[in-house]
Amino acid sequence: MGLIGGETLAKEKQRCEGDERMNTSNGGKIRAVQCVLGIAILAALLYSIRGDISNLRKVKPEVFLLSVVMYDMLNFVLAYRVYYLLKKMKYSPAFSCVFLANLGGMVAGDVTPGRSGYVSMAKLLGRCGVPVSDGMAAVVAPQGIDFVVKGVGASLAIIVLGFSNPWAGLIVVAIGGAILAFMWHEKPFEVVRKFTPRFVIRVLDRFGVGGILSDAVRSGVETRKYALQILVLCLVGWGFVGLQWFFVGKACNVIFPLYVYFLLQPLLSALMFVPVTPAGLGVMETGTVLVLYALGVNPAKAAVFAILIRLSCVLADLPGVVAWLRG
Repeated sequence: MGLIGGETLAKEKQRCEGDERMNTSNGGKIRAVQCVLGIAILAALLYSIRGDISNLRKVKPEVFLLSVVMYDMLNFVLAYRVYYLLKKMKYSPAFSCVFLANLGGMVAGDVTPGRSGYVSMAKLLGRCGVPVSDGMAAVVAPQGIDFVVKGVGASLAIIVLGFSNPWAGLIVVAIGGAILAFMWHEKPFEVVRKFTPRFVIRVLDRFGVGGILSDAVRSGVETRKYALQILVLCLVGWGFVGLQWFFVGKACNVIFPLYVYFLLQPLLSALMFVPVTPAGLGVMETGTVLVLYALGVNPAKAAVFAILIRLSCVLADLPGVVAWLRG
């Protein structure tokens, strides 16, 4: 009986290792295709307005740098939000450590589909003395409120700016609601686990992911009591990214009333979360050109605006590479 049991365990281990190799191989191919697709979309967009790309030379660099500073301020708010929740969980990390982990998560988000790499901040928080499960709760739970705020902002943009289809905003709100449902209640997670194929559960448990997710949900439930504080910080963050978009507009002479930038930001930045290309590369830029064109902006100038938005985000997040180089 012991021999049979040993053989069974050995076969199970081989199956899991085979699944791991297959998933890693397929994942690498998919990421490569997504990168190529994003670059192709962006290249096609730039090619279509190639005659007017000289608009890039007219950018005011000192005003553009102010947009980078505003995004730096957003990073400060995001780091403080995680720091605040970790303190409430009875951890005492150094804020500088949390801030660097946030930058590491942000720069990972800049190169992953749907900006999903941001959750890797939970791993980086291990250097701050925080278990991955609790770090994930502090990182992911506020994302639910983030998406709700983005969805409301996108819906307002659609209504105020005269677009006819409200579905974009409602979809973003729904995503936020789903995140909150999973992070603030244990029942949805239990239901999903119950209907997940057993081989998937085995693979997740083999790498400890299942336990981490369970612990993260339990810790996430504890963050519900701080929903108001999280919401306030989300709104402060929206203020900074709204100003980021305002300064980018001023830098490339895409001029709107101030409130329009605050409405465009949640509507168009939501395209960065479309998991087709890394951080919506090409998708966000194309959507931005189409929306700004509908608002009367020349497509070439709109393309410059979209590229500068992307660039200001990447420049602000770039110091996060240090978090990954530290090993």
